[in-house]
Amino acid sequence: MTPHTLPSYAELHALSNFSFQRGASHPQELVARAHALGYSALALTDECTVAGAVRAHMRAKALGLKLIVGAEFALQGTGHCLIVLPCNLSGWGNLCEFITAARRAAPKGEYRVVLGESNLALLQDCEVLVAPAREDHSDNYNATDLIAANAIITLAKGLFGSKTWLAVHLQLGADDALWLQQLERLSAQTGVPLVAAGNVHMHARSRKPLQDVITAVRLGKTVAECGFALQPNAEAHLRSRLRLGQIYPPELLANTLVVAARCTFSLDEIQYNYP
Repeated sequence: MTPHTLPSYAELHALSNFSFQRGASHPQELVARAHALGYSALALTDECTVAGAVRAHMRAKALGLKLIVGAEFALQGTGHCLIVLPCNLSGWGNLCEFITAARRAAPKGEYRVVLGESNLALLQDCEVLVAPAREDHSDNYNATDLIAANAIITLAKGLFGSKTWLAVHLQLGADDALWLQQLERLSAQTGVPLVAAGNVHMHARSRKPLQDVITAVRLGKTVAECGFALQPNAEAHLRSRLRLGQIYPPELLANTLVVAARCTFSLDEIQYNYP
């Protein structure tokens, strides 16, 4: 693969240090690295917050990189999560309202998103990526897991239609090939297309030791005691397009551009207009 054939790519799932004790990079570091790698866009999707949006926006604007400001939500009790990317100003308002509702439904510093309880229908005018639960050290993905994931994906499709996607995280796990097959099966069953996503926690692989430390702090353990709770490698960083082209099928990379093109909202739209 020559530089002229490097795949175009938009990262749709990246956490910063505003995802407390999870992300190991500042929003502006993620933006700068994505720009340096020639990404078409970067989505900042911190967990139930848009607190890092302004810092990312200012850096992206200075560099000329398209920024998508979204959020990630864990579905309580399922292990699955939703990545929500507003398409327009209405979608941004809906996302902010959903974040507020999720925060108000839980003790301070926490949030609550529960199937059948939380009003997911509020997230209109947003692209919604469903990321099924995956245990990196698991040897298989059993039938019960598949049925549960199928139900959640089908529910999301019923609410968001063609704005629903199935996120594919491939980070050089031993069972990546099997995982991709399972997701392709879910896609065929539900009619929801697959899209590549990095599940990024750091802008560069050199942040892996820091990422391990903040994981240990979150769990109240030493790094040595964390075991499988630590990320098994340093692949949760912004990877080169050459590397991504070696890992993901071309159509999954191409779909990242489809999603990014639909997300036209910019924080510039909510600047105060003086009379």
